[in-house]
Amino acid sequence: MPFTQLACGALLLSLPTASLAQGADPAPTPRFYGGLAFYSSDYQRLGNYYPGLRLPVQGTVGYQLRPRLAVQLGVAYSGSSYDYANAGLRYNGPNTASTYYQYSGTNGLRSTSIALLGRYTLTRKPAHRVQFDLLAGFTLEHSAYREAGSVLDSVQQGSAVASTFDERYAHDNLLFGAGPSVRYRLGAHFELLYDLLYNANISTNRLYQIQGVTTSSALGLRYRFGR
Repeated sequence: MPFTQLACGALLLSLPTASLAQGADPAPTPRFYGGLAFYSSDYQRLGNYYPGLRLPVQGTVGYQLRPRLAVQLGVAYSGSSYDYANAGLRYNGPNTASTYYQYSGTNGLRSTSIALLGRYTLTRKPAHRVQFDLLAGFTLEHSAYREAGSVLDSVQQGSAVASTFDERYAHDNLLFGAGPSVRYRLGAHFELLYDLLYNANISTNRLYQIQGVTTSSALGLRYRFGR
């Protein structure tokens, strides 16, 4: 199998050389590509940001406009939640009996990142297995929180009052980012890639902004459609 792949690769790489030898300069054929990667950013941390597994995954689709210029759209998502419960006595003062309380609920966080980026290839020779790119574009970071549960609180007469709560809120941040990318060609269609972006928050919502320059990265595989 390795020999067959090498032979096919050598044949594909020889086609541009043969075309140049004949004096032809064919127009580049745009290609679609797609990929999956593990994603991490200051807004979507990899690991236990909340109790429970939090593993951001990014899906990407792209279109090759020119041999060295492409545009791509990436969407990353992650979520985590945990249940909690607590009970005890509440001290109400020296002249008032203590009351019993019990509460339980679920706390959850859902995050989505949508990135529209341009990709410019710095490596001039497409035959090289290792390719270096420059990325630049915009990322929308959306975070949604929810806490829901119930509370049981006693009163002095010995009866209890039960209530429920469901609190939700969400916020968005718009980032502009740029940074390097490196790709390693595994075969005719597959590439291993690593993207790194340095981002600046340009949204007007100052309440939920992370100050300063933040980073985001993706490590995964990319598949190029077509011949």
